Order: sequence, then C-alpha cells, then structure tokens
Amino acid sequence: MYKRIYSFIVAIVMMFTLSVSVSVSAEDTTFMSDDTISIFATNYFSGSTGTMNSLYGNESTLFNISSGTTPSLAKVSGVTLNVNVSSGSAPFYLNVKHPDGSVVQHYITGTGNKSVTFDQFNHTDPYGTWKVSITTTGIVSTATARMTVNYTY
Repeated sequence: MYKRIYSFIVAIVMMFTLSVSVSVSAEDTTFMSDDTISIFATNYFSGSTGTMNSLYGNESTLFNISSGTTPSLAKVSGVTLNVNVSSGSAPFYLNVKHPDGSVVQHYITGTGNKSVTFDQFNHTDPYGTWKVSITTTGIVSTATARMTVNYTY
C-alpha cells in the first residue's frame, strides 16, 4: 500500500515538474547578407638541394625546388630552410629565388644545422620553380639545404 501511495506522489510531482514552463533567454544572432566567412586550408611542398659549393665569392650551382601543382588562389604563408653547413666553411649568403624572380638573401655564419625562416615571400603565389644557392664571403663554403614552402588557399 505504501508503494502505491509513494508511486502516486512521485507521478504527480513529475507531472507538475513537466507542466511548469521554464523561460530561458538566448542571445539572438543575426547574419547580414554582406557577412562573409573565410575558411583557409593549408598545405606545403618541400625539396632538397644537392651539395652547394661556393668558391672565392662565386655563386654555387642553383638547385631547383618545384612547387608541383598548387591551387589557383594559394598564397605563401612561410618559407623555411634547414641548412647543414660543412665544417671549415666560411660565412656565406643563402640565396632564395622566388618563381617571380625576386631574390632574398640570409647571411649564415658557423657550421652545423641552421634553420632559416623567410617571411618576405608571404602573400605571394607559391607556384613555380624556386631556386636555392649560396655565395661565400670567404674562400670556400659548402652546405646542403631542405626548403619547405607553406601556403594557404
């Protein structure tokens, strides 16, 4: 008998709870027709040079790094070169040539592994053949490099 009364009371409380309306305020968000949403995807390409040797201030062999196919609206978001400088190398300029012909140099001293980041190419089209070389400021410099070009589209 107590179970029936208890069950009846629980049922009435549940019905009362469900019948009470709870007002919840939410902020209204309105999008105007001229609002735009930008979504960017990212990708990259990379390539390695062979051994770059520069003697007596002459530029080394140019090594090509190809972008392959890139989306039509792609823009460079960063260029990084990991450079391995051979022991005994004189300081040198690392030369990076963009497919549009512009060249940026970075002065490198010391030996071992170096990481060089260029932001001068940001917001340019990554498509085409990039070129990498070195130019010694001493007698001889030797290095290899791996270039990564990040881009958004």
